[in-house]
Amino acid sequence: MNMSKAGSRCVIFCDEGKSYDHIRRRIGVYNPIKSQLGDWGEGKATKNIPADRILEDIVYRKSERSIFIQAADACAYALLRRERPLASKTALGLDQSFFILERIMVKQAFRTDPYGIIR
Repeated sequence: MNMSKAGSRCVIFCDEGKSYDHIRRRIGVYNPIKSQLGDWGEGKATKNIPADRILEDIVYRKSERSIFIQAADACAYALLRRERPLASKTALGLDQSFFILERIMVKQAFRTDPYGIIR
């Protein structure tokens, strides 16, 4: 579910290291979105839908000092081990850890993926 459908706004938290400020500024003005149906009814495959639901500039934090960023990293790692299992980690059951998250996934986020993952 996106922020406008939820009638809400968001704040983006990001690990320090690489800046995404230029992307954040650009998508606030120009954010071409592909139509799921082929076109937007005007014969155009994409439509400019600026990201206007972001409240503030990106908040950068050191990952070791942010439980929120650590939780996001853990989710990403669980997905990685599911899609690219390693024998050493599979022996510990980490290839199955992704499925612990299934009950809190917003699968509507991306309908073409069974888990709603936007890749």
